[in-house]
Amino acid sequence: MSAHTHTKVLSCLMLIFFFVACNEEEEIQTWIQKMDTLRSEAQKESTQTPYGQPQYEAFKKYFSELNQRVLTLKNDEKLQKPFNSVVEKSNLQDDLCPKIFLTKNEWQTIMHNCTRNRFFLCSEEVRSYSDMVSSLRNQLTSQNQNRFDTASSCKDAL
Repeated sequence: MSAHTHTKVLSCLMLIFFFVACNEEEEIQTWIQKMDTLRSEAQKESTQTPYGQPQYEAFKKYFSELNQRVLTLKNDEKLQKPFNSVVEKSNLQDDLCPKIFLTKNEWQTIMHNCTRNRFFLCSEEVRSYSDMVSSLRNQLTSQNQNRFDTASSCKDAL
């Protein structure tokens, strides 16, 4: 192959990688919007006590979605780079953490109201929320972890 052909092949491969990375970043942005909607629903339902089926379903949707994404990020290193890229470009304090996470106080209220007569009635994912937040933080680069640690809306979730 000539040098010109190598350059064309390399250019095509770089373009494909760029579009794949862009698609993954778009997918992550879509997921953040989905989490914002699910979080808002969970927040709204958390004030409706005693909890019934609508509350349990809203909590299950939110906590299960968060848990699933954390597991996916943890197990798929190819997604960690675009996820960190999105985090790098985001304002964690105002745009990212408040859309993804409940505060620790909101979570503790849900935990308290999920227990009735010593029985825990919400999905198991609710119990592991703080582990999920920590695990998501652990998927970040050290620079993004520092940003996470200094953004109060992120720290409030731990």
